[in-house]
Order: sequence, then C-alpha cells, then structure tokens
Amino acid sequence: MKSIIKIGISIIQKIIVYIGFFFNSFFNNKKDQLWVVAGVEVASMLKTMSDSIPNSVSVNFGENRFYDFTYTYSFGCQPFKFMLSLIHRPWLLGKLTTQRSNFLYIGGAGFLHFPEDGRDWEFRFLKSHGVKLVCYFTGSEIRSFDLLNQYSQENEIDVITTYQAYASPGIDSKKNEQYRRLLGVSADKYADFIFNPPIDQMAYISRPTLPYFYFVKREYFKQNIEKFNDLSKVIIVHGPSSPLIKGTPIVRAAIKKLKEEGYNFEYRELIGIPHKEMLRSLSEAHIVLNQFYAFVPGVLTMEALANYCAVLTSADPEIETSLPRNCKNAWKVTPYWKVYENLKSMLDDPVMIKNYADAGYEWALENCEEGKALESFLKIIQSPL
Repeated sequence: MKSIIKIGISIIQKIIVYIGFFFNSFFNNKKDQLWVVAGVEVASMLKTMSDSIPNSVSVNFGENRFYDFTYTYSFGCQPFKFMLSLIHRPWLLGKLTTQRSNFLYIGGAGFLHFPEDGRDWEFRFLKSHGVKLVCYFTGSEIRSFDLLNQYSQENEIDVITTYQAYASPGIDSKKNEQYRRLLGVSADKYADFIFNPPIDQMAYISRPTLPYFYFVKREYFKQNIEKFNDLSKVIIVHGPSSPLIKGTPIVRAAIKKLKEEGYNFEYRELIGIPHKEMLRSLSEAHIVLNQFYAFVPGVLTMEALANYCAVLTSADPEIETSLPRNCKNAWKVTPYWKVYENLKSMLDDPVMIKNYADAGYEWALENCEEGKALESFLKIIQSPL
C-alpha cells in the first residue's frame, strides 16, 4: 500500500512540474548567468556556496538544527509543511527551470519526493530544457557501502562505513545501496560536472570526477596569534557530528591516557551544539581533533584552520589523491591508530602546534576562503561544455 501511495504521489508531482513549467514560461525568460543551488544543509555548505555563487537562489530541502541560516526557499519536516511541499517543490522546479540555466545539487536531495529512480526523471527534465547540471556530492547519499567495505577489507583499514551502520541502522540496506547506485548512474548520464572524492566517497560513477572545493566564509578567518602567547594549558577541541564514525571513542581513550600521564590541557568535547558556539570554541582552541576514519578533511577541519588551530585528522592525500598535493602540511595526517601518538607529540613540542596553525591558516586562506574557492570553482563550471 505504501509503495502504491508513493507511486501516485510521484506521478502527481511530475504533472505539477509540467504545469509549473508551462505556466511560468509565459512570464519568464531564462537567464544564462542565473543559478539554483539546492540541497539539504550539510556543514553549512549549502549556505556558503549559495552565498558565494553570484546570481543564485538557494533551496533548502531540510532543516538543520545546528544552523539558523536563511534561504531563498526552505522546506521543513513538520507534517503541515511536508504536505505543502508535496505541491510546492515540484511547482518550484518547473518555475525555476523557466528562469535559470544552471542547477547545482549539493547532496542527493531534490525537488521531487521519493526518487526511486535515483533522480533520473528530474535530471532528464532539466537537461531536456537546456539546463547546465552540476552534482556536488557530500557523503552518505552517494558513498557505496559495498565498495568501501571491500576497500576496507583489501587494505586492512577501518573506514567510515565500518561503523556507520551501527550509528545509523539500516543505512547499509540493499534498498539504500540500490538508491545510491541509481543516483550515481543518473549523475553519470546527465550531469555536466560531478564533484566527488573517488576514494572517500566510492560510488557507482564510471567517469572521472572533479576534486572538492571547500567554501569558508571570509569572516570566519581569524588569526588569533595571542592565544599562542601562553601554552601552559593547551585547549583541545573535538566536535563530532556523529561520535562513532568520527572516532570519538578513540579520542576519549587518547585523552584519558594523556591525563593519566600528567599532561596539563583542557579538553572540550562539543556534541550537538549550534554552529555559532562551535566557532567560538574554535577561536580559542589550539588543537582540533576532527575525524579519523575519513580520507577527506571535512568542513570542520577547514573552519578550524581558518580559526588558526592545529588540526589532527585522517585525511591523507596519499590515499585520496583528489586532495591538493600542497595540503600535506596544512594538518597533521592522523589515522585512527595514531591519535594518541600524534597528539602526544604535539603536547611534547608546543612549537609544532603553532607551526601547524601557521601552515594550516595560510593554506586555508589560499585554497578555501570563499573568494578563492569560488574563483577555482567557477573556472570549471563556467567552462564551455
């Protein structure tokens, strides 16, 4: 019965898309330079990228309790808002297609609910009306559990998917894996550009993908040199969005052992706090411990670098070769089995903390500051097809 209802809603939504398109086509002229940036907010990427890209409107398909950003269009999950969105979202897809020639999808969410086809219909509709389509994948919506777990076994290394199913039961189901497969196939068929780290987010995408760009707001860059004037008590911050898959148990073990060994530091474990509060702690921190099973650094790493912190994280350009080669000294590459060892080495040599903070800040300013990142990003997506 549930599947019949989903099929019915899907058919109705496609009809609404066409109605919205033909109705609005009488009043709008498509503009080549205008963008739609759509998705679910993940680590402030939707907000930052939509603010950075000129002439863009933002469409947020899901609320995020960590942020209080505003978007051009925003859809909530409450029952009444959800019912309205069943009509509004497909209408908006039709309307925006008559106005704008460029669509950037961040993540796997889209305008139509229940995309059992991996967004094949939605992407095909956009391409049939001359839209430039960009897919920018962020993680679990595209990452194959089967492929990455196979990589884990072959290389005898724990990865994100090693523990993710314990944190989110059912995420590794055959049905979800099939959706990730179809999403990759749809992107392969229709997207003009696909941004996806090929090792960290192994996916069912056959063609080469483009490297990630991290967009960090210029206002986040604060080189607070004064905090290094006194390193008698180092402040260490760990702010996991999902403790199990970010390596929090290993971090706690390292912190416990170092305290028993007599090291003097302040440890702040920040879970479930608003983004603004996280930024305040980063401005005071000397060392940030981010994630330890991933092969990419993540947005928190970039925000920590912008706040003049030394960062320990498992992102390794020797494994994830899509990372810029010049990032090797921007953070201390720390796989999960070296958290204690690498953190201890920094506490033993405070000069190392500041050296990593210096190098990381300069690297982030050059590569991830929103203006610099946008310049590199637009150079790619505005190139002729």
